[in-house]
Amino acid sequence: MSSIGREEWPGITMIVFRNYQWGAEKRNSILWYDNNFVGTELDPHLSYAKVAEACGLKGVVVKTQTELTEALRAACEAQKKRITTFIEVILNQELGEPFRRDAMKKPVVLAGIRREDMQAQQVA
Repeated sequence: MSSIGREEWPGITMIVFRNYQWGAEKRNSILWYDNNFVGTELDPHLSYAKVAEACGLKGVVVKTQTELTEALRAACEAQKKRITTFIEVILNQELGEPFRRDAMKKPVVLAGIRREDMQAQQVA
């Protein structure tokens, strides 16, 4: 975020859809490992809007469609003044359908790779 707040660059609007989890990884883990998942829940106390403010950008948190509409309108106006706005949209944790069906295939063991074929690396 800090790299885009340069004075010589035009303002932009960024949006992050925040559901406090790595949803794609969580979905895969749930499907492949009997509803067991680890490392997919994100810190609920971290605010990306506040991180944006710490980087010198304008940070906004929205929770409704109306708030998002207003935030987008304000951000577009701010862009005319070379101000970059980061909008953090708070969502629920419902896991949606994957974007790519082919990414939902269970991992397979690679053929032809055996532990005894491995060699220790030589330190230079």
